[in-house]
Amino acid sequence: MPRLHSQHSDPPALRSALALLTACLLAFLLAALPAAAQDGEKGRGIRTPFPAVPPRPPVQSYEVERVALSVDISDQRARVLLSQTVRNTGDGVLELDCLVPLPLDGAVGGLTLVADGKELAGKIYPREEALRIYEEIVSRLRDPALLEFAGHGLFRARAFPVARGASASLDLTMEYLLPKDGGRVDLDFPLANSLTQGRTVDRQEITVRIRGASIGAVFSPQDGVSVTREGDLAVTELVLEKVPPVPSFQLHYQESPGPVGGMLLSHKPEKGEDGFFLFLAEPAVNAPEGPAPPKAVVFVLDRSGSMTGTKFKQAQAALAFVLERLGPDDSFSLVDFATDVSTWRPELELMRPPARDAALKYVRSLRSGGGTNIEGALSAALGQELGDMPAYLILLTDGQPTVGETDEFKLADAARKADRGRGVRIFPFGVGEGVNARLLDRLSGGSSGQSTFVAPLEDIEDKVSAFFSKLTSPALVKPVLETVLETNRLIPPVLPDLFLGSQLAVVGRYPSGGKAVLKLAGRVGGERKTFEYPADFEAGPVANGQLIARLWAQRRAAQIIEEIDMAAGSKPNSELVDELVGLSRLYGIMTPYTSFLAAEAQGLGDGRELSRRVRENLSQLDEVAGADANWQRSMRSAIAGSAAPLAAPKPSEESARALVEMSRLDSFAGESALVMPTVIDGRAFFLKGGRLIEGSLTEDEIAALKPVKRFGPEYFELARRLPPAQMACLTQSVPVAFRFDGRNYLVETE
Repeated sequence: MPRLHSQHSDPPALRSALALLTACLLAFLLAALPAAAQDGEKGRGIRTPFPAVPPRPPVQSYEVERVALSVDISDQRARVLLSQTVRNTGDGVLELDCLVPLPLDGAVGGLTLVADGKELAGKIYPREEALRIYEEIVSRLRDPALLEFAGHGLFRARAFPVARGASASLDLTMEYLLPKDGGRVDLDFPLANSLTQGRTVDRQEITVRIRGASIGAVFSPQDGVSVTREGDLAVTELVLEKVPPVPSFQLHYQESPGPVGGMLLSHKPEKGEDGFFLFLAEPAVNAPEGPAPPKAVVFVLDRSGSMTGTKFKQAQAALAFVLERLGPDDSFSLVDFATDVSTWRPELELMRPPARDAALKYVRSLRSGGGTNIEGALSAALGQELGDMPAYLILLTDGQPTVGETDEFKLADAARKADRGRGVRIFPFGVGEGVNARLLDRLSGGSSGQSTFVAPLEDIEDKVSAFFSKLTSPALVKPVLETVLETNRLIPPVLPDLFLGSQLAVVGRYPSGGKAVLKLAGRVGGERKTFEYPADFEAGPVANGQLIARLWAQRRAAQIIEEIDMAAGSKPNSELVDELVGLSRLYGIMTPYTSFLAAEAQGLGDGRELSRRVRENLSQLDEVAGADANWQRSMRSAIAGSAAPLAAPKPSEESARALVEMSRLDSFAGESALVMPTVIDGRAFFLKGGRLIEGSLTEDEIAALKPVKRFGPEYFELARRLPPAQMACLTQSVPVAFRFDGRNYLVETE
């Protein structure tokens, strides 16, 4: 049978092509054999004709779970424990190389670094050598973030491994002697390091314990810090969650053996510019022996119809709380008002058990109803004979005046005249949203008192009791601060009374530095006393001094807003408006009226346009009642920070809430989105045209800027000259324009 041929038999041309391809492949393999043999001799095995895909290196990533700084200070010596916990979130073993900046060159002792119970070997480098190491690493890795540590000493430890998915803790312990200037002791501990830089920290905890029988004023410029005192121990605490690491923690305290401790911090930025100072006074930790000096307290209770219900019951309970805690030598009086005005007794009564019982019975018997006669109530309260002792008027009201005089100007002026120069401090509590907030500010501001606004769902009794806990122990009444050195623009211009457990803060300016004596005079008990504090007003800039300047700017911004508010609807003074704009540009003091400055679309160079926008926003101060009106007045206290004379050791609820509500600034000021300025060493930088520009630079100065190339010689020369607090100008992700040492720089990015 004949053989059949397939119709798919290979044609001669195709067979020739396959033969040629096979020959080429064999030739390629034969050519590769010598190289493969040579590789084998080197121990690398046979090389394939097509290079293999290299294995993917393990992803090195981790999270910072916790940073805890604990400092114990005694006799100027600080014992430090810095604990950091990281979790390996990569897919392999994590190798960490530790670069930890140190606070002082040559003063650190007893330093150890322990990783999960095992001590790591390391070396301490002084400042100049540390800077060289930083520059070397930055040049190699092109990572400018490390430069933020420059200017300090350095402890460098070898790498240590962290298993995949595991957490590891790193504990650094050390001791060092804190620097002391006169009686002031300064702590400035760098916190950010190579483990935490550029990352979000889940939780940061900072605790500083200062022990000593003569510890006076304690101050930290860090927002959110609380200070509590008990016996000879002062404890400073700060807790932050889900934020970048605190670059460094600063704290100052005064060793003052007297009954009232005083501390001065000062800073003079440049020649020809006034310096800034902060003076703090604080009573001794231990309360003086014996009973508190006598005082007079007049309670003025609104029982108008709008107070009916829970508000009135809470107000009655608040008054009862205070009455039960007055001392036996204190005098008191009760005035209640609606359309009519009633006085419990014609004269002040000593706080004896029969008088207390009768007063409590009277307060509980009151019923609400009628109009709001604030004029008559203040006239009756201030018309009483108060004697020669500290006198305080506590006003609780929820409405606006509807009976008698209703004009807020005339009411405040009438209260001032009724006081007859005795210096009665008025402390109004505005209950609810219907109160005339500006009137209460007029009454309190004109007497060096303080207004408090109680929101509808808040407890009046809690607010009044927290306030009166301070009021029970006046340490210095009607204080006055004096010095032979020229000072100006003091805030507050009239000092409030100083109470046990509180702190008096005075900020101001001075034209020239020098040594001086600060005198704080006032009444202690029934006597007038003067306390003296040797002071050195700096003739030039100091480390972290811009924080003092920014603190003054905060107080001044709040003061300007108050001055414009008190003008009651008249056109805002153009000079005040321009000054407010300038403070926002220079220091990044964002307020409900200047928040739009932070938006990139706003032209920083157009001063007239900025002032016009601010005037428009300030017109909202014409609102004197309602939720927004009360919020604006509370926000002013939040902007000023701890300026309130009766501020509790921990931030008050209204201040904390007002600060949280800073997020409302965008809608309040008419912006769809608010980008807060970047603050470096107390100075504001605004994002404009893809560059961070220091707010003090003019348009002409910006146009004339000469670039500094990142990682170039001039860049590292700047790093050697800049103080640590300004090093962040070199590490941003966008170009930065700034002024330093009389020159302007523009640091570029790659």
